[in-house]
Amino acid sequence: MKSSNNRRRFLTKAAIASGFAMGLGQRGFSWAPPTASATKGPFYPIPDIDKQKYFDADLTRLDEKSPVADGQQIVVQGLVLDMDDRPLDQVIVEVWQACNNGRYNHPQDRNDRPIDPNFQYWAKMLTGADGAFSFRTIQPGKYPGRTPHIHYRVVAPKRSELVTQMYFESQAEYNKKDGIYMELKPEQRQAVTVGFESKPIAAASGSTDGSDLKLPTGLFRIVLGPTGDAKATRPM
Repeated sequence: MKSSNNRRRFLTKAAIASGFAMGLGQRGFSWAPPTASATKGPFYPIPDIDKQKYFDADLTRLDEKSPVADGQQIVVQGLVLDMDDRPLDQVIVEVWQACNNGRYNHPQDRNDRPIDPNFQYWAKMLTGADGAFSFRTIQPGKYPGRTPHIHYRVVAPKRSELVTQMYFESQAEYNKKDGIYMELKPEQRQAVTVGFESKPIAAASGSTDGSDLKLPTGLFRIVLGPTGDAKATRPM
């Protein structure tokens, strides 16, 4: 677990340092509505994420000695904010998703696409005083009947739990055919749809090439409702 903890710290620092100033520079909104809630879906990890053997901030491999998962690697940076654009500290952020094949690691996923044994499938993080979190993952494949997406569960002190989903700007054609996505209001869809662009991230610890990597990187702003507002973030 020591190596996993070190890797989690490295990934968080590297991703934030590489492009997080972009996200902070975009702040300045005086007020924003809460991020739209969404169904938790049938594929929340069993057992819970924090009971899994691996749940750090690098989903692209199980540990430093494991092979890398198939697919396009991406970096998701995030900010958890209140409606006045103030960062929220000590917020638990859980994510889970399908692998490159569009398959979940879950016994109820009966589609015939193979599981990727090298993909972590989920992560659990904690925001700091700046409200930030960051993880490295694989662009999720298209699950049958759904557009590519990443699930989030956000738990903040004294606030209602938020379950939501993040979508990809590059998947506009599939997004328009996704019932869950299209049920949202236009402004809600815009808030949960993230664009990605290639940005440098620091080379991994132990790398021998001495060069920096560039990966598609996007910023997801999560806005939580007022303290004690049970309706603001209740999942559908």
